[in-house]
Amino acid sequence: MVHSNTINKIPLIIVIVYLVLVFLSIIPIFIGDDALSGIFAVILTAPWSALLGNLLTSGSTVAGLLLIMIGAAINAAILYFVSRWIVGFLT
Repeated sequence: MVHSNTINKIPLIIVIVYLVLVFLSIIPIFIGDDALSGIFAVILTAPWSALLGNLLTSGSTVAGLLLIMIGAAINAAILYFVSRWIVGFLT
């Protein structure tokens, strides 16, 4: 039973690792002076950041961070449900 409980935590661990990577990719936006400092955040939250970016024409940092957070939340939900389905299928 302990083994099954540990296996059921895998989707949550995957989502936590993903969200930590997104958080780490946001840090260069604040400390970097480069125009491409947020490229890793955009890549991690694709395709939602690109799709939602077309709807929002404002080029502010706050709007960009909002797009990244929305894209990360959508991707985290997808990762959680797909990995939960895979773990349930394999066990």
